Amino acid sequence: MRITEGTIAYDFLFNINRTRDRINEAQGQLASGKRVMKVSDDPTATDSILRIQSSLDRNEQYSKNVSDAQGMLETAASTMDSITTLVQQTQEIMTQAVNGDQKSSMSALAESLDQIINEGVALANTEFNGKYIFGGTETKTPPYSLVTNPGPPATQTITYSGNNSPIQYMIGDGITQTVNITGQDVLQGTAVFQKMMEIRDNLRAGVAPTTADVTVVAGMLQKSLEGTSKAGSYSQNLTSTASHLDEQRTQLLALLSVQQDTDVAETTLKMKQDQTTLEAALATGAKILPKSLVDFLA
Repeated sequence: MRITEGTIAYDFLFNINRTRDRINEAQGQLASGKRVMKVSDDPTATDSILRIQSSLDRNEQYSKNVSDAQGMLETAASTMDSITTLVQQTQEIMTQAVNGDQKSSMSALAESLDQIINEGVALANTEFNGKYIFGGTETKTPPYSLVTNPGPPATQTITYSGNNSPIQYMIGDGITQTVNITGQDVLQGTAVFQKMMEIRDNLRAGVAPTTADVTVVAGMLQKSLEGTSKAGSYSQNLTSTASHLDEQRTQLLALLSVQQDTDVAETTLKMKQDQTTLEAALATGAKILPKSLVDFLA
């Protein structure tokens, strides 16, 4: 079969263009650092890349959840430490009142306890990132309200508008973590503040705390310590989870790199080989094809 000059020219052009395409593709890979730029580059690798990227997106969201939860729990633990200190100060006031015998000193102790109550309510309404941390799932409004009724006689009432529901964050595929402690749990709703107000009002009336009062306040202190411990336990678990998520992210990025990133050395070598092939083809074509065609290609 006779091979025409047109056939030779066509094949020559086809191979030249294919080599140039490979060179352009290699240059693009080296410039971007990515071996797979579109689905057609490697459909199998593209499927793997999409799955790995989806896992990375979930990993990032879980990491954000863990970070937010750790901040909330650290704030809760710190606040509970302060509330524990206030309860201990209440015990000290009670001890002084039991050992004292002057009504005037009891009045001064009552005023000190009144300050503790106000400070305690402010702490119980602590916020983190725009959320009230002791109101359960009711995070948008202050959980505690202290209202003074002028009387006479002047009285105070306190209400708890939160709930005892846990706030749970997703920290892994199918894994949730409770990230809050509630006022209902660690402050027994309003019971802690009501007992403090009762003791304060009795001190104002010159009545010393009873043995029952001492026992109740000791129980309040225990509850406060348990709340701090619970927040610390949750936070410790989240620290371990954060470490695991970091390791997982490193592994996923390594897998993504294998599927997507350019092997610079290998790609550079192939590109140089194609450039050499192209130069050789053009040189050979100059001897075989009509000069006008070679000039056109050049």
